[in-house]
Amino acid sequence: MSEHEDTRDRWGSRQAKLVWGKAPDGTLAHISTAQRGRACNCSCPACDGQLVARTKADHMVPHFAHSGGEACGGGPETALHLLAKEAFRTNPRMLLPERPALDNRRQLITKPSQEVEAEFLRLEYTDPRKIIPDLYVRALGYDLFVEVAVTHFSNETKIQRLREHRIPAVEVDLSRVPRDCGREDIAEAVLRTAPRRWLYHPGIDAAEAKRKTDEEAWLAAQDKQQAIAREQHKNRVEELVRAYRTAPRHAAEGEVPRLTDLQAVGLSQHVGIAVAGSACFAEPLAFWQARILAEVFHDRCLGNAACKAVPITQHLDKIGIIRAAFRRVPGAVADDAAAIEPDFVPPWKVVDAYLKHLVDAGVLVQHGYGTVLAARFAEPWKARTLAEKQRTEILHAVMQAVEWILSELPDEERGSMTGESWLHSVRDESGKTYQEAMQSDIEASKIAGEIDAIIDMLEKRGPLPPGTAGLPIERAVERRKEQMAKQAEELREKQLKEADRLRQLRRDRLLIDAERELSSGDLDAFLNTKCDDLNGMTPLEAAQDSETGLNRARNVLSDLVRQRTLEAEAKAERKRYQDRITTDAHNALSADTAEAFLNGRDDDLGRTTPLLFVKNVHTYREALKKLEAWQREFGRP
Repeated sequence: MSEHEDTRDRWGSRQAKLVWGKAPDGTLAHISTAQRGRACNCSCPACDGQLVARTKADHMVPHFAHSGGEACGGGPETALHLLAKEAFRTNPRMLLPERPALDNRRQLITKPSQEVEAEFLRLEYTDPRKIIPDLYVRALGYDLFVEVAVTHFSNETKIQRLREHRIPAVEVDLSRVPRDCGREDIAEAVLRTAPRRWLYHPGIDAAEAKRKTDEEAWLAAQDKQQAIAREQHKNRVEELVRAYRTAPRHAAEGEVPRLTDLQAVGLSQHVGIAVAGSACFAEPLAFWQARILAEVFHDRCLGNAACKAVPITQHLDKIGIIRAAFRRVPGAVADDAAAIEPDFVPPWKVVDAYLKHLVDAGVLVQHGYGTVLAARFAEPWKARTLAEKQRTEILHAVMQAVEWILSELPDEERGSMTGESWLHSVRDESGKTYQEAMQSDIEASKIAGEIDAIIDMLEKRGPLPPGTAGLPIERAVERRKEQMAKQAEELREKQLKEADRLRQLRRDRLLIDAERELSSGDLDAFLNTKCDDLNGMTPLEAAQDSETGLNRARNVLSDLVRQRTLEAEAKAERKRYQDRITTDAHNALSADTAEAFLNGRDDDLGRTTPLLFVKNVHTYREALKKLEAWQREFGRP
């Protein structure tokens, strides 16, 4: 397929509308300015064929059509091409793409894109080398070719010709610009927004040459380093094999650390297990295996997490059990060494093999990504350790207490006894030395209790100790007895004085209350009159007896004051109503008759006189009824 046929197929009348036609003066005219039909007097920009202007009057989207009927297909692309070139005729500003370059130090950098003034020189420059660029302009002081690509882009052959000509060239990609764009949109795309690239620039070639040179140098350096690394690896493998073959073997097992604990919980049979690679360790098999069980899985020196081979190996290395030649062996070196010396295994794999043995034997159990000590071994070992720790702490505390007790005794009483000699003396109760007795939980508790009681005695607190705990404290006990007796007597006297003070204080408090409520005449009678409510005591005696007695005496005082108040109120009320009935009688009767009424006994008034009968409003009303009867019979006319 020819280039023209490819263009027709991609951009023919079926897929694009021609909106630009070439006027007789060679300029491009837009369909919006053309007359309808052949009157447009325009030709195709691509094939120069006669065009017909189709407008809105034809009831279709305005466009140019070929007079012959079939479109050549190249008109829209050619028009776009010509409009792009036209944008450069006014010496515009154009955007140059970024490019790799070299700085002053010959370092590779990227020069950013920049907008520059472009001076238009001419279109379609040609020379003997057959370079035919679309545009020839000047920018930044040097000549520049500009290629406008719509459907056909510069190939390697053209780029090589540009490189031979040594004139910088930029290609602007207008393939995505719609074929029916206006002048302004096409100018904006070709000058700024459309994608663009350098086809050739001397700086790019220089940067690429520098990059290749640097890459070749880097590759050469890498090859050299790899050769050195291979040689070093080979030497390291040979050194490792030689060190392993010449490492001293352990002829006999030495003392196994914490063997007593291991035997007590049934783990002693799981130390000394033969594993390959044991020459990597500076101690016998049983030694470092016992330390793994005791320090890692029991003491948890690596924390409470499940334990794995590598951290355990690092712990053994830290405490100096792994020989220096076998520390931190890379995996590749270890694999190549094992291929030469089959018995060699790196330390972490030795440890891993031992851990697998313990798992298979049920000593360890899997927990997450690591292992932990099985409960049937961990729990009794923990209980044993706690008990031993407690005994040690008790013994230490008792020894400190004994040393303090001996330091508190006079020299003649202490004699030659020291804390150490006391520890080896015999305890009468059991016939054992105190050191042996302290190994028993029951005996240790009793001894510690006796020691605490002796300390309390020497510090003058608590009772006398139940025993001497084998210490020369007899005279100290006698002194304490005398002190306690003296303290008891002083305390008794102090308590008596305090009791007297409290009695006097309670007496004074009652007197203050009584003096505030009673007159001087009633005060003495209240304080010294025996009262049944006070168990036959006077208020003064009850207050002196106790705080409860004081409260009861105060209650008696309150009752007396309340009774006196009520009596006074009743007397005042009676006097008020007696005055009223007297006034009423004198108002209703003559003087003699009023006196006869007031002082005469009346059966209806309880066989008493009206004056004595009146006490309150009720009795006043009863007497008033009698007065009304008298008034009717003896009253004034």
